[in-house]
Amino acid sequence: MKPTLLWSSIALLLTLSACQEPETTATVIRPAQIWTVTDTHTANTLTFSGETQARLEADLAFRVGGKVIKRHVDPGDTVKAGQVLASLDTADVALNLSSTRANLAAADADLTNAQAELTRIRELHRKQFIGQSALDNAQAAHDAAKARVTAAQAQLKLSGNQAGYTELLADQDGIITQVHTEAGQVVAAGTPVVHIAYAGEREVHIRVGETTAQTLQTGTLTDITLWSQPDKVLQGKVREISPAADTTRSFLVKISLLNPPAGLRLGVTADVKLPINATQAARWLPASALFQQAQQTAVWVVGTDNKVTLRPITVLAYQHDGISISDLPVGTKVIAAGVHKLNAGQVINPIPYDGAGS
Repeated sequence: MKPTLLWSSIALLLTLSACQEPETTATVIRPAQIWTVTDTHTANTLTFSGETQARLEADLAFRVGGKVIKRHVDPGDTVKAGQVLASLDTADVALNLSSTRANLAAADADLTNAQAELTRIRELHRKQFIGQSALDNAQAAHDAAKARVTAAQAQLKLSGNQAGYTELLADQDGIITQVHTEAGQVVAAGTPVVHIAYAGEREVHIRVGETTAQTLQTGTLTDITLWSQPDKVLQGKVREISPAADTTRSFLVKISLLNPPAGLRLGVTADVKLPINATQAARWLPASALFQQAQQTAVWVVGTDNKVTLRPITVLAYQHDGISISDLPVGTKVIAAGVHKLNAGQVINPIPYDGAGS
């Protein structure tokens, strides 16, 4: 056999052998941390974290525009009703007040002249030296002069009020929580200058899930503890439940403090314990198990074949160590970490949740 033919035969045999070798692609099954739902954390109350607020707050502003020459208060200052908070430059207001006074004096002079003229015309008309039309004209001129005096008096009163508006006063006792302007700044009428939290009732604001908002009622009594005073339990009463969810898909609940401690600072963190409906089967999950699908909160559930599927849930409460939900039965296995790296139908290798969320 010729060498060329021999090498061609060997090459053909090698090619056929390679074509007959089966191709294998190994599927990588990644490990995933699993949390098994139990009823261990089921309780008759749910705990929510919030912060203390004043029931009544407001932005205070000047009723006239001008240049701020002095701000008399700083954040945290306690103020009394009638106390001056800020002052405007009064130069322009003083000129306006002088102008309106001059206008009133001119109107008074015109009215005096019109009154004298009307008296003279009446006497002439009584003696039949002039006709009725002349008397009517004199009466009209008198009435117009009198109206101008009334308008000038009103304008003078308005200018006087505006002169008083150059000082921003506290209408009630309270605490200044924010300042929005500084000396030298030119502000328009209605521009916020300071924010005040009025003295009086204090409350705690929390945010709850949809299910809790539906079952919770105004007037419900609650236990409240401050993080700064964990050993002291305060009493509260639900005053208001927001009728609409905000951008976080939660509902604002305002709880009045029935026995606030003396010197309670605004904005401190508080825990509120709310009673839950007995029909709610509250289950605890680590917060890292949550997955957001559009506007719906969900979790990845692991089936018996270790495949994952996405299941919507309802969050009862967001707590400092996790969440409380109401849609999963005991024994359900959910992905507790790495939820944003999964796809529907993906097979995983389940391992116990280590609490690290990694």
